[in-house]
Amino acid sequence: MKVFIDTSAFCALTIPKDKYNPRAKILYNQIVERNAIIFSSNYILDETYTLLKSRSSHDTSIKFMDNIGKCHITILNIDEDIENSAKKIFKKFKDKKLSFTDCTSFALINQFNINAAFAFDEHFRYHPYSHPVECWK
Repeated sequence: MKVFIDTSAFCALTIPKDKYNPRAKILYNQIVERNAIIFSSNYILDETYTLLKSRSSHDTSIKFMDNIGKCHITILNIDEDIENSAKKIFKKFKDKKLSFTDCTSFALINQFNINAAFAFDEHFRYHPYSHPVECWK
């Protein structure tokens, strides 16, 4: 199983007062127990650092930044091909309030045949994927 972790899940896992924190911890443990291969992206990390700083504190953001490399998570970088795929998704879903970062995540999920997303962001329910994707939330 391959799982993509979104900003919303990282924030829920990191901020104890986040409304999804208890659920996020349970889901993350289930993902790890299943020996899933876990992915995220450099755009997701960028977004996570910023949101952790604004929703919690600068120290929380820095602690996450310093510790993310110790986790068994493959960080995928957005290259030109992924960016172009993301632009197509972004243009296609003009009626949805998708961020461009969300679209890069969808493009990565498609390209790397990732079959699950760990996210509390409702945008992941639009499923602009080329294959079935289970959403853990």
